[in-house]
Amino acid sequence: MIKQKTYSTIDFVKHILFLVSLVCSFQVQAQYGVKATQSLATVTGQKYDLSRLEDMPHVFVFYATTCPLSQKYTLTIANLNIKYANKVKFVGVFPGVEETSGQFEHFKKKYQITYPLIEDNKMVLVGSLQATVTPEAFLLDRSGKIVYHGAIDDWVVKLGKTKQVATVNYLENAIEDLLNNTKILSSYIKPIGCYIER
Repeated sequence: MIKQKTYSTIDFVKHILFLVSLVCSFQVQAQYGVKATQSLATVTGQKYDLSRLEDMPHVFVFYATTCPLSQKYTLTIANLNIKYANKVKFVGVFPGVEETSGQFEHFKKKYQITYPLIEDNKMVLVGSLQATVTPEAFLLDRSGKIVYHGAIDDWVVKLGKTKQVATVNYLENAIEDLLNNTKILSSYIKPIGCYIER
């Protein structure tokens, strides 16, 4: 009986270790946002190959042309795009099929956007990154791992209410930490914006 009990305990421990390994494996996989094999098209019809992630860190910003906060944050993202030119690649993403190519072109022209804009009509990036609202930012390192996602800064207090100026720049701080190889203190700040319908 003692021998049988010993084997039973060992089997139980092995089972627990197996479950722990599965959980750890899932957590590691969940940290990775997109695969380099994925490919999408820009609003101008050009192919955007996600293998470019290997060249430099990427920031994906989800937009909706009719979302007021998406419109207002284009200037903030434009400034970051200029500041981190040749260090971080910025890409705008339009999720879903509700908006037209004409709306995308108007948005691009009106807000003078110079970085690529992707049409995610099949919700590939929405699903891979688990985007929830517009605008929402995702900072990925060169391996495709999400190192920060969520709010761009703290300018928006709640829908319909904003500060005079932002006081904490979440996305910019995360970019600086990534480029300087220092620990990113906040990997997620809940974004406030227009919900992405799936």
